[in-house]
This record gives sequence, structure tokens and C-alpha cells, in this order.
Amino acid sequence: MQRLRRLIWPLTVVLLPLALMAWTSLQGWRASSVLDEAQVMRQWLANPSDGLLEQLSYQERVQASSVGRADRFQFQVEQADADRGWLRLRQALAGLGFWLALAALLAGPAGWLKLRLDAWRALKSQTFLYQHLSRSWHALGRWLVAYTCLLVAALTMVLLYELSWGWSHLKAGGWTLLLLALPLAGVIYLGLLLIERLRSQWHAMQAPSSAFLGRALGRSEAPQLWAWIEQLAQALNAPAPDHIVVGVDQSFFVTSVPVALQPSQHELSGRTLYLPLTYLSSLSQAESAAIIGHELGHFSNRDTERGSEVSARFSLMCAHFALISGADADPAWIERPAIWMAAHFLHHFQLAVHHWGRQQELLADRSGAAVAGERLFCQALLRVIALDREIDQVLRERPAGNLIQALSQRLQNSVLQLGGEQLEHAIGHPFDTHPSTALRLQQLGIALDAPLLAAATRRPSDDDRQWFAQLTQATPTTAATTSKETFI
Repeated sequence: MQRLRRLIWPLTVVLLPLALMAWTSLQGWRASSVLDEAQVMRQWLANPSDGLLEQLSYQERVQASSVGRADRFQFQVEQADADRGWLRLRQALAGLGFWLALAALLAGPAGWLKLRLDAWRALKSQTFLYQHLSRSWHALGRWLVAYTCLLVAALTMVLLYELSWGWSHLKAGGWTLLLLALPLAGVIYLGLLLIERLRSQWHAMQAPSSAFLGRALGRSEAPQLWAWIEQLAQALNAPAPDHIVVGVDQSFFVTSVPVALQPSQHELSGRTLYLPLTYLSSLSQAESAAIIGHELGHFSNRDTERGSEVSARFSLMCAHFALISGADADPAWIERPAIWMAAHFLHHFQLAVHHWGRQQELLADRSGAAVAGERLFCQALLRVIALDREIDQVLRERPAGNLIQALSQRLQNSVLQLGGEQLEHAIGHPFDTHPSTALRLQQLGIALDAPLLAAATRRPSDDDRQWFAQLTQATPTTAATTSKETFI
């Protein structure tokens, strides 16, 4: 069923306009045939001729028997003359509907080709991606509105035609057409709702921002921590962060997009470094420095900062698409072309976003390795991977009391595991473009040997658990309790 849907949905971009073109052509023929046959009958009344009868439809020839033929022709000519104005209007409605459907037919493939061209250029050029992602998304929004408007306008012409015909032939069973027009009116209503959703959602997309559980540590609160981070940044020739945020429900990351901290609603702008207390209580200071060095490496290159912003924008686009498409509902036929085009856009631009993001991740790995060497950085990467499953389990269980102590007890009573599956895993990140860990080790020229594996899966030592609390001039118990009360 999913495969069939993937085949049918793209075709709706072309099939719906084609169906409307066929329908409006039929409508135009219906109106024109009445006028043409009335003209033939008028000529026959003026000069009866068997040749003129051959120009009538088969049904008219059968019904027009020799007895009473003149009366019947006279009656139909009078009916056509009385309805001439409406017939001309129906011809105009059918013609306008045809051209609107034709415009939609041309716009569909043109929009698809433009989308594919932009996505291809974004995959080939990092600069094009950064400069045109938002432009292409907004252009897609305008195109979807225009395309859907063309379809709705063509359907409206069809509806008005059928209503006019049904009203004119009310006594001859035209009321059935009026009943059949109700579903068509429903489709038009859904199309108008889609247009409104498209306009409101695309216009509502503002500058990217993020919201995280966390608490900002100012310089006055943690001067030693700030001095340590700034020393790392200076050694890497990277800009220092403007804000340091500690939390428990994310891994290490940096971002340059605005951040709204929860639950305090404190808003931050500029460069933000996020430090997870869960990992910091289980890594050595040297391992943490290597991971933080990787994150600071993102600040050393403008492209990495722009990449963070692009990833945030792309995440926002995905969220807007979910609102537009209504993931839990089966969309109407008139909605499917727009939904498919938006999904098609996200799919192809995602390839470019992830491609260039991963290139920047590999570049930032060099900064992490510059802190204390490639081997220690790879050890830190492996340890983060090994800790990930245990930390997720503790967060899901939401233990009563001190979260960090609960994690420490769990790690003392369990053995960390690292296997092939974990090596193919990418470290979680709010803007996840990380390559697999195996690829990152390969790029740094480090082989996974037994000593490296043992160091990455060791039980946390007392130094691992205490160094960060000492650096922030707080006792381990105070730091852990604060994290629990503030973030959980």
C-alpha cells in the first residue's frame, strides 16, 4: 500500500489538472452542442433538408420522427433561444476552467523541476544551500498556494457550470446535478482550507529558535568553568561561547540560533554551549575537554555556525510540514499534490543538509583531536556512545531523588557495551548530522583495539564523578540535586 501511494501521489500533480481539462472540455462541448443543434434546427425550419438532419446528434435524429418534427424543432429552438445567455455563460465557464486547469498542468512539472534543480545545486554547493534553503522553501510555499488556487478556481468553474445547468433543467431532472454538486463543493472547501493553511504556516515561519531544558551558568556563578572553556577555545583559536548552559536531557552541542531555556523561559542569543550533567558525571575531564573541543570547533568556522542555523531552519520546516499535512489524517485528493511536493522538497534538501553537516562534523573532529590527540578524542566518542543507552534508560525511569546519583549507581552495577551496532550509531544531537562513529574513527586513523575499548567502557571513577562539580565550585550532591530540581 505504501509503495502504491508513493507511485500515485506524484501522479496527482498531473492527473488532477488533466481530469479537470477533460471535464471542462466535456462541459464546453455540452453547451456548444445545444447552440449548434439549435442553429441546424432553425435552418431546417426555414428550408427542410435531409442533409441538415445528418448534422444533428444520433439521439436527436431518432427522437425527431417525421410526425411532429417541425413542432419539436421549434420547441427546442425556442428553449435554446431562451437559455442562450446562460449557454454562453456556461461556455465561458468551461473555457476559463480549461485554461486554469492547463495552467495548473504546466505549473506542476515546472515546480517539480525547479525543486529538483535547487536541491541538486544545494547538494553540490554549500554556499548555495546556506543562501537558498529559506528562499527555496518560501518560493515553494508561494508555488503551492498558486497551484492549489488554480485547481480550486478550475473546480469552481466546473461547479458553477453544473449549478447553472441543473437550475436551467430543474424540471427535467436537473435537481440531480445539484445533488451531485455537493461533493464537489466539499472538495473546493477543503482546497480553500489548504490554501489558508499553506499561507498561514509559510508566513508564520520566523527565524529559527530552539527550546531546551537547562540553566545558564554565568561567569559569576562558575568562574573556573568559564576560564577552562575559554582556555580551550583559545588553544583551538576558536571563539568562546557567549552562554554556557547545563542540562540533563541532551548530549553535548553548540548552536548559534536563539535559545529559550525551560522552564525559566530565559532567552539566549549568540553562541551557546550546552553541557549535559549526565555525561559530565561519567567522563573524565580530559575526555570532556576533547568533546567540548569538537563543539568549539564549530565556532571556528563561519560555515559551521551557518550550518547550525540551516539545520534549525530545516527542523522548523519539518515541523511546519507536519502541521500542513496532518500526519494522522488521510488527505483529500486536492490536498495530495501540495503535500507530496512539500515532502519531496524536504526529502531532497535533507540530503544536502545532512551531506554538508556531516562534512562540518568531520572537520570539527579535528578540533576535538587537537585538544589531547586523536586517540583520546576517539576514546571520548566511544564512551559517549556507550553511556548513551544507560543515560536514556535512567531518564525514562525518572528515578525519585538525585538523578546523577541514580545514574552513578546504575553505572557501578552494570557493564557498558560497545559493539558493531553501536559503532554504526550516530551521536544524538538536536541538529543531528553526525556521521557514524565508525566513520569518524576511520577518518582520524584510529583502530578500535582492546585497550581503547576497555578505557571507553570503564566504570566511572571518583574523579570522573567529581571534577565538574569541583570546577563549578559546588559539591557533587548540590550539583546533582540542583540538576534534578531544575530540569526534571
